[in-house]
Amino acid sequence: MTSETAPPAPRGAYAERLRRLHDVYAVGTAAWTLCLFMSLLGHDADVRQVVVLLGLMTAFAVSWLWCTWRLSTGGDTDEQLDEG
Repeated sequence: MTSETAPPAPRGAYAERLRRLHDVYAVGTAAWTLCLFMSLLGHDADVRQVVVLLGLMTAFAVSWLWCTWRLSTGGDTDEQLDEG
């Protein structure tokens, strides 16, 4: 039986930038979701507006999930980025 450990969390300036991006994408996802719900509940949205809001919400959600994944798996450190 092998013991598995979690990968180390990213450190340094890269991790700080990634955490800031994570927060920006989280707020953006919430904002676009709120805009979408408000326009749908207000019955004043046309199809084009709904499609644009869905696209923006999806883009921010995917970016947010990517940042979450990079933070949870350890990501690349500054040294690895400089080397490659």
